Amino acid sequence: MHDGYEFYLFLNGSVSFFVGDSIFSPVRGDLFIIEPEISHRAISRGPQEYERFIINLRRDRINDFAALDPELSLCFGTVEEGRQVRKVHLSSDLLDDYCRIAEKLSAAVYLKKPCDDLLVDSYLTEILVSISRVLNDSRDADGAQNVPDLINDVKNYIFEHLTEQIVLEDLSREFYFNGKYISATFKKYTGMTLRSYILEQRIMLAKRLLREGGNVSEACEHSGFLDYTNFIRSFTRIVGMSPGKYSRCARAGAIGRF
Repeated sequence: MHDGYEFYLFLNGSVSFFVGDSIFSPVRGDLFIIEPEISHRAISRGPQEYERFIINLRRDRINDFAALDPELSLCFGTVEEGRQVRKVHLSSDLLDDYCRIAEKLSAAVYLKKPCDDLLVDSYLTEILVSISRVLNDSRDADGAQNVPDLINDVKNYIFEHLTEQIVLEDLSREFYFNGKYISATFKKYTGMTLRSYILEQRIMLAKRLLREGGNVSEACEHSGFLDYTNFIRSFTRIVGMSPGKYSRCARAGAIGRF
C-alpha cells in the first residue's frame, strides 16, 4: 500500500496479482494503475523469473501533470467512481516504447547527473501521455476474479474495529464460520494472512495520522498498537523508515519517489 499512485507493468513470470477486491493473472504487457492506499500484492506461482516495472507517483504530482493538459487526468481514477485499479493491455510496440522510456527514467532517477530532474519530468510526461492515449482508445480490460462477499465483510469488520483487538474468535462469532476457514479463505483471496492485513491497515492509519500532523506517540495510540516498541519496529520494517523520519519527510513534502 502506497501514499501515491502506482503504475505496475507486468513483463514476465507467472503470478497471482491481488489488488483491492480483485485477483488478476497478468500476462506480458498488462498495465495496472492502482489508486493510493489500495492493498496490492503479487505472489509468484512458478519457477519462472518474475519481472515487472513499477513507477510510484505522488498525489501532489497529479495536479502538476494535469495542469499541462487535462487529458492526462485520464491516467487517474477517482474516489467518486469507486475505482481501485485500472487495467489495460499494451500492444507489443507500445510495450517496447514504454520500457524504453522507463529505462531512461530509471537512469535519470538513480544516476543523478546534472539536469536529470528535467529529464525525469520529461520521461514521466511521455509515459503519462502514452497511457492516456491507450485509456482513451480502449475500455478497461477485464479478467479480474472478484473475491467472495465474506472477504469484503471481514475487511469491513477490520476497518470498523481497527483500533480494537481483533481475534479469530471475534470473526467466527460475527460471520458464523469456523475461524480457521475464515483465515484460510482470506489468505487464498488476498494473498496475505489476517494478521498481516490487520497490521498493514494499522500502519496505513498511522501514516495518515502522521501526515495530518500527529506525533509518533499519538499515531501509535490511535492506530491500534498496544506496545510502543512493537509499533516502531513494525512501522520501520513495513514503511522502510521510522515513524519519526516519516513524519519529518511528510512535513517537508518529500514522501514518495516522484
